[in-house]
Amino acid sequence: MSLHSHDDQTTLFLGGDHFITYPCFSAIAEKCGHPLSLLYVDAHPDLYENYEGTAYSHATVVSRILDEKDLSSGRVCYLGVRASTREQDERIKSLGLTIHTTRDVCEKGCDSIASLIRSEFLHDPVYLSLDLDSLDPAFAPGVGNPQPGGLSVRQVLDTMHALAGLEVVAADIVEYCPRAESLARTTAFTSAILIKELMGIMAKSP
Repeated sequence: MSLHSHDDQTTLFLGGDHFITYPCFSAIAEKCGHPLSLLYVDAHPDLYENYEGTAYSHATVVSRILDEKDLSSGRVCYLGVRASTREQDERIKSLGLTIHTTRDVCEKGCDSIASLIRSEFLHDPVYLSLDLDSLDPAFAPGVGNPQPGGLSVRQVLDTMHALAGLEVVAADIVEYCPRAESLARTTAFTSAILIKELMGIMAKSP
C-alpha cells in the first residue's frame, strides 16, 4: 500500500510480510534512477541466502536487495538487531555492513547512534525499512516473530527524529500480524503513531 504516489513525493509502504521490502526497494530505486542505501530496523538481519528451502523469504530480504547491483549501493545499516545467527553475523562482516544492536542503542543513546547513521549515509538516498519486531513485544506484540528485549517506541522515535538531514526517499513499516495482536490493539496504536511520525520525518527530508 502506498500513502504517497506522486512523482515528487516520498512513498510509505505498509505490510505485511517483510519480503515486500525487496520489490518496493527495487521499484523506488528504478523510479529514482540511481542506487539506494538501506536503513534496516529489525530484530533480525534477514541476511540468509536461503531460508526453509527458498531464496525469497522474509529472512532473505537483505540478501536479495544486495543482489540488485544496479539498484542497491551495497550499503546497509542495521538498527535494533538482537536475534542474529553465526551465519548471518559472518555475512555482515564479510559484506562490510554496519550494525547497531539494541544493546548499542541502550548503552550509547539514540542521538549517538543516529549520528553514526547520518555519517554513513550522509550523501546517499536512503530507503528505510522498519520491522515492528524491532520493538519490544510490550509495545508491539502483534508481529510474526516477536523477540523480547527490544527497542521502546520512545527509542525508535528519538532515533528517527535525530536522523534529520538524511535523504529518505521511501520507507516501509512491516510485519503487523493481526492474529497475534493484543486485545488492547497495542500494535495497531503503536503502528499508527509510527506512521504519523515517519511521514512527518520524510516530509522534512531534503
